[in-house]
Amino acid sequence: MKWFHDLPIARKLAVGFTLTTLMTVILGVFALVRLSEANAQLRAMATNDIPSVQYLGEVRSQLGEFRTYELAQLSMLDKPEKVAEYNTRMADTAKIVRDQLAAYAALPSGDKERALYQPVQADVDAYFAANTKLRDAATGGDAALAQQVSDEQSRPLRRKAFEDMKALSAYLSSQMQGKIDAANATHRNSLIAIISCIVLLSLVAAALAVVISRAVTGPLGKAVQAIQAVSRGDLSVTTQATSNDEAGRMLAATSEMTAMLRRFSEQTQLMAQMHAGPDISHRIPEDFPGVYGQLAGGINTVIFEHLDAIRDAIDVLNQYAAGNLTEDARRLPGTRAFLHEAMDAAKSSLLAINTQIQQLASAAAAGDFSQRGDADRFAHDFRAMIDNLNTMMQVADGNLGQLSTLLQAIAEGDLTARMDGQFNGVFARMRDDANTTVAQLTQIVGQIQASTSSITLAAGEIASGNSDLSRRTEQQAANLEETAASMEELTSTVR
Repeated sequence: MKWFHDLPIARKLAVGFTLTTLMTVILGVFALVRLSEANAQLRAMATNDIPSVQYLGEVRSQLGEFRTYELAQLSMLDKPEKVAEYNTRMADTAKIVRDQLAAYAALPSGDKERALYQPVQADVDAYFAANTKLRDAATGGDAALAQQVSDEQSRPLRRKAFEDMKALSAYLSSQMQGKIDAANATHRNSLIAIISCIVLLSLVAAALAVVISRAVTGPLGKAVQAIQAVSRGDLSVTTQATSNDEAGRMLAATSEMTAMLRRFSEQTQLMAQMHAGPDISHRIPEDFPGVYGQLAGGINTVIFEHLDAIRDAIDVLNQYAAGNLTEDARRLPGTRAFLHEAMDAAKSSLLAINTQIQQLASAAAAGDFSQRGDADRFAHDFRAMIDNLNTMMQVADGNLGQLSTLLQAIAEGDLTARMDGQFNGVFARMRDDANTTVAQLTQIVGQIQASTSSITLAAGEIASGNSDLSRRTEQQAANLEETAASMEELTSTVR
């Protein structure tokens, strides 16, 4: 095995993976071949044997129902409509039986199966022919002939058909059981072979893994342990180089890296402590070599740029809190733009909510309580604020609307109208005052109506007196006319 240990790590791995891959391919090919054999056996049963048993089972079931219809028809020969109904049922059942037999006959079959099927077909045809005679007799009302055909032809033929189908089903079951036994044997042999190959492959892979791991991981063990300690955040680990080879140089480099990370971590922690308490202006020293110095400078830049941006944002927020929405947040580049974007969003929301409030206040001042704020534009407390304003406008609009409806009814002379419903505060007082006003108007109108009735009665009496006076005046006028006529005649006579 010395030649294997002398190989480079890449070649060691190539040899191991090649052997395991080759054995895996061989195992896969063997498994596929055995599975194909088992699949072919199952496909044969699924496409031939099982459908054959199903078709014959359905035929037997339908023939049982068919015989039930025959017997039921014989018991109802005095009812033509029932006889016709059972004829229809038997015709439908016979069609199903013929369809099932045709489907069975279309399946592949051997010589013996065909020989067993031919009597079944002949029995079914003879049974249906006898049933035709029975139905003709039943339709013609010949009960004796129908019963004779049932006892002497239909019953024996049906029994013979069942016996022949039983023999055919038994043959099919035996054939299927043989295929199942063969499939089980194939599965068992394949399982044993595959398990054996898996065990062998596992042993070979384990052996290769042990050999390769010992050849590769031994010299790198200490370096890996040191790197793992650093990756866990344990910067207290110390390593010493024991040789000048790759592993030794790796250990030395790991020691230097750990020392540099330890100092960088200490300075970072010191900065966090200073910013948390005494000195928010403290900076990390930037005298680290290479990328560490760049990291220190980047951390200082990021932190103090964020601090400046936060200070500016706080100043603007103080302006917003005081009601001054004219200030804008300082524009920030890149991903830091989220700060001024958030400030802009807050300003936009405050302006929008202020606009909504002003619109609703203006509408209410103008007496238009039908206006509503757009609550869907806002969320959380702003949405609740607009919803509450909308509720206030809706309540005011509804209550004033009811008051307007009541006043319109009064204007139209309807003193039966009232303000009903649940009101609160000033609206409840308005409701009570309005209803009280309507009640008082109703009382006044009632008094006016009573006075009008009295006036109407007196006017009627005056009109009656006037009519009587007019009538008597007319009578006096008539008497005067008669007197005048008499005087004129007297005058004429005297003349």
